[in-house]
Amino acid sequence: MAILDCLPGIEVTVWADGETLEEYDAENDIVTHEDPVAAAHQQSHTVTKYIESTTGQVFLVKVSVKAPYKLDCPNVSFRLCVDGQWVRSPLMTTASYARREWCDLIEGPVEMTHSRGEVTIMKFAEIHSTDENIESTTLAEHKKKTEKVGEIVMTIHRESKGVPSSAPVAVTFEGLDSSKKYHDKVLAKDGKSHGIELGGKKAYPLGKYYTATKLDGTDFPIGIFRFKYRSAHALQNLHVLPLNDTSSTPEQEATPESEDDDLNDLDPEIRARVQRFLARSKCVKTEPNIKRDRSDDEEDVKPFKKTKTPKKKMIGKTTIDLTEEDEEDVQVISLD
Repeated sequence: MAILDCLPGIEVTVWADGETLEEYDAENDIVTHEDPVAAAHQQSHTVTKYIESTTGQVFLVKVSVKAPYKLDCPNVSFRLCVDGQWVRSPLMTTASYARREWCDLIEGPVEMTHSRGEVTIMKFAEIHSTDENIESTTLAEHKKKTEKVGEIVMTIHRESKGVPSSAPVAVTFEGLDSSKKYHDKVLAKDGKSHGIELGGKKAYPLGKYYTATKLDGTDFPIGIFRFKYRSAHALQNLHVLPLNDTSSTPEQEATPESEDDDLNDLDPEIRARVQRFLARSKCVKTEPNIKRDRSDDEEDVKPFKKTKTPKKKMIGKTTIDLTEEDEEDVQVISLD
């Protein structure tokens, strides 16, 4: 689970199909900022995890706060960005945390339609790639479009006392165009496999809205939770998940039918010899070597000496020389 030691009691998780998506360790990206103090602060207040994404899977982000977290400011905001785009910023007030327990579920961007609230659900969408040659300007466009793709980021700030607001801020979220292809060069380095696609809408209860000021400034959040979502195959390529082990799979025994298929290209006469040879070899039973004492009757019998057959010197690829004991003519067939 993604945990920040500096924020005990605060948990941020990604859910799908009613369960928390399993998290895998990941290194934090190097923070680049014009202010080195701000960069060092963000680096030390960030936790990053990999999660597995599945095409078409609907997900939500859950943030929960409970003891031992101590609220030392009027409000705390939880700003959620997906693929670099703002989705929602729930605000935990002093009153809502009076019982030392608070949570919020973020399913997607919220908008007001005809005095009613609607939330648009989010789901993972596969990124289609291509390795065709493209112009440098097009490649630059692909890089810009996918630069923030594959990340779910929750940034937490201490906030001042809120001023009531009449309506939620309009959200402009652009989902991934699943019909478009992006070049492998902009995807392969980070193993990006999915983006976010907006799904259907459903009613959402509108609550109270406030406008507040960040007490520590925008560049000094008290915590950043970053989730990099990738497919199972991409996680294997990144050495996050183990590769499928096929070494333990038993080899299939060749069937007579498959053996016949392998011999179809041979000359009919040679194929018949090979089939007879294979049939005899299957009937041979291997027995352990047994040392036998010769009897007196056998002492006068001269031992049988095997006659070595001169080896044939073959040039090029290895050939098969199959003979039968009762045949003198041997035909050597090249299997090129």
